[in-house]
Amino acid sequence: MHGESEGPPLYASSSRLQWGSGTPAFNPKGKDRVAFDARLHTRNVLPATPPRILPLMPYIDLHGAQIYYTDHGGAGTPLVLIHAAAGTSDCWVEQVPAFSAAGYRVVTYDLRGFGRSPAPGAATGNSISEDLLALSRALNLPPFFLVGTAYGGFGALEFAVDHPEALRGLVLSTSFGGLSDPEYTALRAAHIPPDLASWPTVEKELGKTYRAANPEGVERFLEMERAGYKPDGARQSLRQPLTLDRIAAITIPALVIAGDEDVYAPPPVMQAMAQRIPSCRFEVITGAGHSAYWEQPEAWNRLILDFCASA
Repeated sequence: MHGESEGPPLYASSSRLQWGSGTPAFNPKGKDRVAFDARLHTRNVLPATPPRILPLMPYIDLHGAQIYYTDHGGAGTPLVLIHAAAGTSDCWVEQVPAFSAAGYRVVTYDLRGFGRSPAPGAATGNSISEDLLALSRALNLPPFFLVGTAYGGFGALEFAVDHPEALRGLVLSTSFGGLSDPEYTALRAAHIPPDLASWPTVEKELGKTYRAANPEGVERFLEMERAGYKPDGARQSLRQPLTLDRIAAITIPALVIAGDEDVYAPPPVMQAMAQRIPSCRFEVITGAGHSAYWEQPEAWNRLILDFCASA
């Protein structure tokens, strides 16, 4: 957990905890402490800018891959967030404070080959679901709420199919889930622009309402997105193909969130998926595109907090 431990960064593995090297905190001791105090006394002033103490950056070894994660701590029910392909765990700037304030133990991490998790992404062959299982065991998480958006939703959906006993509830946001049924892929093809792959990233990821209203937010999103996926990384595959029949076996409470301006996973596509999941709520956020969590964070957060409170 960042900022609450002393000493060098703590690296964790599924088998043991290890201490790794890192940037030390500003904390002179012994002769250095005396010299430092003397300099301040001579000048009779404090430093104009307090020295910056860097947060700890923990990694965990999952099936041969170093995965960067942050456990924000707390004694509440864990809530794990899985980011999209357009970005990293830094995308959750509006979610971590809100969910932590509500009493949840928030856990975020960079998927293989994204952000601070080194590429190659899936060279070892493990799926998002398998990595998440190893992470949850290494952190000794009790049953938790799982939230996945876009590409992260693929792994979240498969995890809910494979490991319902590990979850309190599932939230799938603006993601078509990676489902491969011919009728489902045909439905999606009928609702997305045929040339979508050639669109600029900003138009694919953010809805027109947000782009027009918040140009500064658009630039912050693009900066975060550019720091995300590594060119030499590889997307992780599903452990098995996801189908409508497989997700119909999900037994935990579920919430599916769509954005009315999402061109990747339009509401009719997400609703068709939601209708196959027992005990599933379906919600649409207006004025939101594929990155609803970023574009309409208050509405998005409220849906998830209400869902978790009732699950």
